[in-house]
Amino acid sequence: MTALAAITPADIEVTAERAKQYGRSAKSGATQRAYGSDLADFRAWCEARGLCALPSTSQTIACYLSDLADAGRKVATIRRRLAAIADLHSLHEYENPAKTKVVREIIRGIAREKGTAPHKKVAISVDGLRAALRTIDAACDLRAVRDRALLLVGFFGALRRSELVAIDVEDLRFERKGVVLTIRRSKTDQEAQGVDVGIPQHPDQAIDPVRALRSWLDAAGIISGPIFRSFSLHGALQERRIGGRDVARILQRAAKDAGIAGDIGGHSLRAGFVTAAAKAGVSIDRIQAVSRHKSVPILLGYVRRANVLEDAPQLAIR
Repeated sequence: MTALAAITPADIEVTAERAKQYGRSAKSGATQRAYGSDLADFRAWCEARGLCALPSTSQTIACYLSDLADAGRKVATIRRRLAAIADLHSLHEYENPAKTKVVREIIRGIAREKGTAPHKKVAISVDGLRAALRTIDAACDLRAVRDRALLLVGFFGALRRSELVAIDVEDLRFERKGVVLTIRRSKTDQEAQGVDVGIPQHPDQAIDPVRALRSWLDAAGIISGPIFRSFSLHGALQERRIGGRDVARILQRAAKDAGIAGDIGGHSLRAGFVTAAAKAGVSIDRIQAVSRHKSVPILLGYVRRANVLEDAPQLAIR
């Protein structure tokens, strides 16, 4: 019988570090980055006032949250900062001061005074999308071919910007009626089970996402790896994929050039698809099959906004 090797302190240290890594992986990369930024702000605030950030006290946290509110921070941001502080204390096995009554009352008061309605990006309409594409096409260069494909795939795939920039050639399956996109990981699929989304050819070539995607891949000579890639300052195509913020900038620039008003962002494409489908009378389950919303009430919110005038009861009054 083979004797088991003795476990050394070094082995325990390595195992403990791996355990920490698995623990960190329980949160998405975006959440980890947000928490890191939140904690850096909290530590700097404490240091400037000679206070201890870890372990902290309920009084310190209450004052910090109050300062955030007075500085005009959104309620959602304040709550995330508090969650980051609570997570830090839990990680180091300190008692969580965020659970105390005084902190809960502070949060409740801030929410009551400032309101908690989320700020929503403007949903771009089909007409708005057409106008934005015309400004892009005016450039007549390779970047314009990329941006056209980016916006159309993002819109008709109802994709989050993180999903859009993560697409690789290997995630695509072109078929006679369109393209099937495999989304490896998303906001609502952190365990990367994956899901297929069908993007059919559109009868109007001016807004056909499949045609635009093929044109981009052919023009750029991309046969593997990231689809939507960045350009250098001199206009040379790079191997590096673009980032989520680039999606917002591309759409914002095109929308501005097209004279589209409102707070446009990367989410405007996804919201635009849902809103346009709702206005066209597409059923909730068919919209959800594309958008992959886990929460039907959230999806219905788009539908209600889309039909706020069309379904108004005032129209029944004669």
